[in-house]
Amino acid sequence: MMERRRPRNVPSRPLVLVADDYPDTRDMYVTTLAAFGFEAVPVSQCADTFRRAWERHPDAIVADLPLLDAGGWQLIQHLKQDARTRDIPIVLLSGHAARSVRERAEREGCAAYFVKPCPPEELAVTVRHVVETNSAG
Repeated sequence: MMERRRPRNVPSRPLVLVADDYPDTRDMYVTTLAAFGFEAVPVSQCADTFRRAWERHPDAIVADLPLLDAGGWQLIQHLKQDARTRDIPIVLLSGHAARSVRERAEREGCAAYFVKPCPPEELAVTVRHVVETNSAG
């Protein structure tokens, strides 16, 4: 069994990958998260999200479900199954308000779930909480 990462202090500018197919939406979240003290890095494709996650080991990933569409749940499963990325919290954004989507997000290990449109400030506050909780162990 692989050893999990030890708890650590929250960095002064936590690194967050922001994965969304829509450049305007992605830029809005990146800008807001940066204003709230995060180092927010935009990512536009599933494969790039996984690669960047294991290379940079961000403090959190914000992912839009339409980006992930057919492969979305697979990406989340790969992130949660890989020893290099399993402890990275995922905040899922989706235009799908169905209870089944929210329940699956919980089963897949997502740290938080938002139905779009999601106020950027609310997302930033939740990402901060998720990062602090994850860092506490």
